[in-house]
Amino acid sequence: MDANFCVFLDAGHGGVNPQGQYVTPGKRYQHNQGTFHDNGWFYEGVFNRQIVYRVAQKLDRLRIQYKILSHSYLDNSLQNRVETANWYHRNFQRGFVVSTHANAATTNARGFEVYTSPGSTRSDNLATYLWEEVSTLLGSRIRMRPDLSDGDHDKEARFYILTQTVMPAILIEHLFFDNFEDATLLMDEEMQELFAEAQVRSIIRFANQFYQE
Repeated sequence: MDANFCVFLDAGHGGVNPQGQYVTPGKRYQHNQGTFHDNGWFYEGVFNRQIVYRVAQKLDRLRIQYKILSHSYLDNSLQNRVETANWYHRNFQRGFVVSTHANAATTNARGFEVYTSPGSTRSDNLATYLWEEVSTLLGSRIRMRPDLSDGDHDKEARFYILTQTVMPAILIEHLFFDNFEDATLLMDEEMQELFAEAQVRSIIRFANQFYQE
């Protein structure tokens, strides 16, 4: 693997500040049963950071370089995170972006999705590897939500972090946090560990394909 290779890890939205307040109110849901992060509230930004920190710990152990684009709790702008990744990619270490999220819907939807920008790019390879690893590790326990219209499993969208980065990028939607069953799975430490493991395995596969010395 290229010594100058770096994984740019992104946790979507904000977390809980030192005063104990969740800083992105639009990205939360209160269930009428269960504790979750606080009195039934599921905080997406908190979950996103839990996964990113697990991935970072695994990369540390493997001595794979990474940079976390998101703040420990602030909801810093997409522009800031993208510009940071692009600057480091151009001037210091080349790599790719993995953006971690959990989903929500007005309907009672469930399941795992991964997004890339429209068209055929190297991001599709990374998304395919992730889909395969999640299917292997978690496919019997979660619903998988593919889009097979273009021959692969990822969905396509013009999300800012996918279209404005100068490198491959994927955005992961880890189940639906406003669905009680999915939210319960997202709170499970074993599930979090497996989601993180799937990311790391896909990162290694992609890096070995495109970032060899």
